[in-house]
Amino acid sequence: MADTGLFLLSDVFGQEDDSGRLLQVTQVVCRCLECSCRFTGRPNEGLIDLPGGAILSCPKCPNRQAISLARFADFLQKNV
Repeated sequence: MADTGLFLLSDVFGQEDDSGRLLQVTQVVCRCLECSCRFTGRPNEGLIDLPGGAILSCPKCPNRQAISLARFADFLQKNV
């Protein structure tokens, strides 16, 4: 698990290029550290794609955070 400051990431899924570099995050399983809501962020359902990252938004409270692709990629490398 990885603590982003506002969310605790349990699992991350995404699209990678041929060399294994993360290009886009497609799904994030996490828990909001503000209200303890556990949810799976998907495109337009708590996960907003951005160039170079994504925004996670809690479905139960106003908590939201932009997270870089580098941070998600680091999580994936540590949890292989």
